[in-house]
Amino acid sequence: MLFVEDQTEEQQLSLITITENDLGDDNSGSESTSGLLQASRDAFQQAAAFNWGQARFRIRGLDNEYGTTLINGLAMNKIYDGRPQWSNWGGLNDATRNQEFTLGSAASDYTFGGILGTQEINTRASIYRKGSRVSFSGTNTNYSWRTMGTHASGMNTNGWAFVVSTSRRWAEEGYFDGTDYSANSLFASVEKKFNDKHSLNFTSIYAQNRRGKTSPNTQEVNDLKDFKYNSYWGWQDGQKRNSRVKSIEEPINMLTHYWKISDKTNLNTTVAFQTGFVGNSRLDYQFANNPDPTYYKNLPSYFLKLQSSYAQTGVDDQGNPIYGNQDAIDARNGFLNDGQLNWNSMYYTNMVTNGGGRSAYVLYEDRTEDKQWSANSILSSTLSDNIVMNAAVNFKKLNSRNFQKLLDLLGGSYFLDVDTFYTDDAAESDLNNPQRKVVVGDAYGYDYDLNAVVIDGFTQFKFNYKKLISTLHNLYQNAISKRREL
Repeated sequence: MLFVEDQTEEQQLSLITITENDLGDDNSGSESTSGLLQASRDAFQQAAAFNWGQARFRIRGLDNEYGTTLINGLAMNKIYDGRPQWSNWGGLNDATRNQEFTLGSAASDYTFGGILGTQEINTRASIYRKGSRVSFSGTNTNYSWRTMGTHASGMNTNGWAFVVSTSRRWAEEGYFDGTDYSANSLFASVEKKFNDKHSLNFTSIYAQNRRGKTSPNTQEVNDLKDFKYNSYWGWQDGQKRNSRVKSIEEPINMLTHYWKISDKTNLNTTVAFQTGFVGNSRLDYQFANNPDPTYYKNLPSYFLKLQSSYAQTGVDDQGNPIYGNQDAIDARNGFLNDGQLNWNSMYYTNMVTNGGGRSAYVLYEDRTEDKQWSANSILSSTLSDNIVMNAAVNFKKLNSRNFQKLLDLLGGSYFLDVDTFYTDDAAESDLNNPQRKVVVGDAYGYDYDLNAVVIDGFTQFKFNYKKLISTLHNLYQNAISKRREL
């Protein structure tokens, strides 16, 4: 009797789950490598993922643009920055458990890969274990509660198989102050097996995510408040309103054809379409003071001069700094007593001071709207007992619109499409429409398209000779023995 290792169970048992907030923020510094979210029994990686977290550890210090994440053979890394958007399938843990991971520069059957390895997520309906699963959990991190349900039918006698999975994660406030969270995810995969050689699978993934961000703080701010302080929110009508909100909706639809040409050769072809947007909101202001409570002119350090009479003179019984300058003391007390965004003040400026006309303060969104077609074919063939060939051709066509979208006039009637840091024509965003007035929903500031067509392919041969491996092993053992003798 021949026993074969169940790779599916192996991958499920070893999957490390990290939220997309950990893995897919706005810059490379806050993004982890894909290796922390893989099916891997490597003890070091698991300890790093669970105990250290993405903010303190990156494999080899590399950003995750050096790794490749794939779904059904299609690379999910964005064309413009090379990084995957983990939120596109966030919350669908049960639906994305079928993974194959290659570490470092090891050969992958699906792509040429990078120095950080590859992750292939397979959503073929027939490979999911038949059954249903419902879970409910609580946490004190980015969200408070999560509910998730998954059902897999298995392949029936008519050649049909389907999988559905849905989840919701939410929090009125996460671990940090003012960080609300709302995410809904839906997954569906349907496969039709026509015969032993041909099978067709359709996968649809929709993941909507909206979360309030937390501010990076200087040591001075942490000393005055604490590490959970978040300067991005303020009170409005008795509710905490965060000015920095990240919203993501980029549904994915893909169709995959599996062709078993022979017992030793397979050809898999996938076509996918993805559209949607990623938005990051923030405040904008003109001819007015910076509303950020941690703006350097609002902090005690701004009033401290080189003269000793202006310097910090010590700390009190609670460890708070004592200043020898009254302006610094006033700034310190004001920051300690409040230190949050003042939404009422911004509304008052727009509605009363400016008479409800031009807004001095507005809320806008840095928005990216993508439309991308992708296609690829992957050929795998066992040429002999010792040689396996993998080859693929990939195609991507992207249209990406990037612009500032006005979200809220905060009580005013319009906002000027100008840059107040410049003068005359240099201040105008659109010279054909100087002093242009924009309202909610308008694009302003910048508005450009990024169009790209990418075609690539690879061929690789994997050789496996026991004699060569044995020879290398013996050479290694001999080298170790000689070193010990010396």
